[in-house]
Amino acid sequence: MGAGGGARGRGAGAGNRGGRVAGREGSQARVGCNSARHDCTGRNHAGRNHAGRDHAGRDAVPDWLFPIDPNSLHPVKNPPPPDDKEALTLPHSKESFTAARIGDRFNPPDWHPEDHGPMPDIVAKGRKPDVMACAFCHTPTGQGRPENAPLAGLPEAYIAEQLRDWRSGARKPVGPVEYGPNQTMAKIAKAMKDAEIDESAKYFAQQKLRRHVWVIESLRIPRAEPAAWVYEEVGGTEDLEGRLLEVTNALDRHERRDDRLEYTAYVPPGSLMRGKRFVTTGDEKTQKCASCHGAQLKGQDNVPPLAGRSPTYLLRQLLAFKHGLRTSEAAKPMDAVVEKLELPDMVAVVAYLGSLYP
Repeated sequence: MGAGGGARGRGAGAGNRGGRVAGREGSQARVGCNSARHDCTGRNHAGRNHAGRDHAGRDAVPDWLFPIDPNSLHPVKNPPPPDDKEALTLPHSKESFTAARIGDRFNPPDWHPEDHGPMPDIVAKGRKPDVMACAFCHTPTGQGRPENAPLAGLPEAYIAEQLRDWRSGARKPVGPVEYGPNQTMAKIAKAMKDAEIDESAKYFAQQKLRRHVWVIESLRIPRAEPAAWVYEEVGGTEDLEGRLLEVTNALDRHERRDDRLEYTAYVPPGSLMRGKRFVTTGDEKTQKCASCHGAQLKGQDNVPPLAGRSPTYLLRQLLAFKHGLRTSEAAKPMDAVVEKLELPDMVAVVAYLGSLYP
């Protein structure tokens, strides 16, 4: 069920690589490969299939889900200012911006102004000094990136509700305090005014989410390491081991904040079929997602869509519900959904959801 969601295998690739992916033309397949051996602090993950459990017996939040930017761990003292002379470009955009403009949190680049209507000031410019432009992290079209939420197409009331939950503390950051994007979002929301929340929610609800994450099942994947709050393919291969890693092989485009950049999410073999069972039947451990999120998992009323959303983001949110970090009245139905799910189950669920067309 859902929006064209399955995947079929193509067979083994070269050497010991092999995998399958939810296809670009409905349901295709392509060969997958490697993973990332390091978590956000650079620790080795060889032989680690599970994140362990916390003191309450719940699945602990795994380090590998939060690739911390190495530059944030070892900042350069007195770094030179970003270049404001050389015009940088992207192959599919007529626009050009300097590195200084690309890094401006209160005037972020808009590579495709033809893709959206007028942005409210809070989205395009933010409000100094406490509220950076929404478009800086979530992009002008709301596509989001692996380190944050895709906002495009979420219900207006839902976006506003989440921002107010951040502001009140009913929603808290998930993951280590060193993971900057989550901590930053909490600080921004606390400083937002009601009118700014309403304007940004209305704008992003009107945007359309593009398909920009491709889910591949594989035992071995391209070796990846943390860079700029995501994983970057760095050459070689290694075992995936049961993790979910959303990676890029074009870090320069990621750092230029390219809202058309596509990412690859590597998941363990069998995740798509197993996830489909959980999502469509509950498989005696959870509830059918369609009960609340709609028959095609594209949302209904003020319940958000799930189809085609970032698997990394969805997994973080399932863990946030599991650990009591989202406590609003609207979040309570998720308590029963996640109660019996273990980490491998959640990886399977979000792999399937991410494989669907948005």
